Amino acid sequence: MIKAGSTFLIILLFTACQPPEKTVTTVTEELVDNEAFYPLEIKHAQKLKIEYHDQMAMVTISEPFKGASEAIKYFLIPKGSAIPDTLLGRRVIQTPVERFVCTSTTHLPGIDMLGVTDRLVGFPSLQLVSSKHVKQRAKEGKVVDLGRDYNLNTELAIELSPEVVMIFTLDGNYKHLSPLEKMGSNIVLNSDYLENTPLGRAEWIKFFGLLFRQEQVADSIFNGIETQYNEVITTVNAIEKDEPTSFCGINYKGVWYMPGGDSWMGKFLRDARSSYLWKEDTSTGSLELSFETVYDRAQDADIWINAHSFTSLQQLGDNDERYKAFNAYKNKMVYNSNARVTKAGGNDYYESGYSRPDIVLKDLAKIFHPELFPEYNLYYFQKLN
Repeated sequence: MIKAGSTFLIILLFTACQPPEKTVTTVTEELVDNEAFYPLEIKHAQKLKIEYHDQMAMVTISEPFKGASEAIKYFLIPKGSAIPDTLLGRRVIQTPVERFVCTSTTHLPGIDMLGVTDRLVGFPSLQLVSSKHVKQRAKEGKVVDLGRDYNLNTELAIELSPEVVMIFTLDGNYKHLSPLEKMGSNIVLNSDYLENTPLGRAEWIKFFGLLFRQEQVADSIFNGIETQYNEVITTVNAIEKDEPTSFCGINYKGVWYMPGGDSWMGKFLRDARSSYLWKEDTSTGSLELSFETVYDRAQDADIWINAHSFTSLQQLGDNDERYKAFNAYKNKMVYNSNARVTKAGGNDYYESGYSRPDIVLKDLAKIFHPELFPEYNLYYFQKLN
């Protein structure tokens, strides 16, 4: 159900979080004051499905981790209602969730954008967090540092009595969290990282909306992100000029990891109207290439994106003298997504960037077609000098 101030929250998000020229979708339709879930439609996400039955929402994660053979289903019901006999032994979550723990910085924008950061009670490696709201609550002692990822301090987490502990797992192994399950916490797997489209990954905010009973706010926020993303596409598609050529990454221990043509980054480069030199590739992950292979194809490329975490051309060249032979290096056309890095090394691009593909896309469109966005300042990316 929409709480007072939700409309203001959405307006604030899209006018203060950065660049959009327009205020986007606001909530105009109030829910009737009952316990029924607001119906959410999944349009882009491939791993997330939401179905409704009476006053229950069933969330299906079709691939909870890479290569999973079985889907996971969560049954969300209004808090205080009786659990039907048909759901005994199933993964039942009573909503709204009031005490929440998550384990990835990519989960934090979901609660920040919904205005429910006050529900977060624990998080690992707080020093790497970019969210000013989470850092402030940690400073006030309201969010407890739970250690480091797979070394999560389960005893401390149990003391916090979280209703939901949201995690991601690369291999399906989370037995170390079984003590939390035994004490009544719901372990919720988030596999948004397996989505290979920018809007597909961002759409997982709707799952957060269900958990915190902010469905309509989540829907409106995502619609705004989708609208702004498509506006950038419309703008760059209107130009009549050759697309600048681009490539990504660096050579690391003899392997150059290049985004696949159908990967998350590959689709950004396509939507921003660059001629990505590996756009014909159909893989959704990273390609493992040799330096020579990359140099042969990319030596004359116009723009180099995400050359590791270097902050200057000198650092990049000192790392490997061969980089200086690329035209993008010579012409000072190297851009990295490290404009928003904390003193402890946390990078906001890897925290909020997955939830704000509209901003990432506009950054890249500005890099490739600066004449189209003369008043826009890069948010996540910066040019190496």
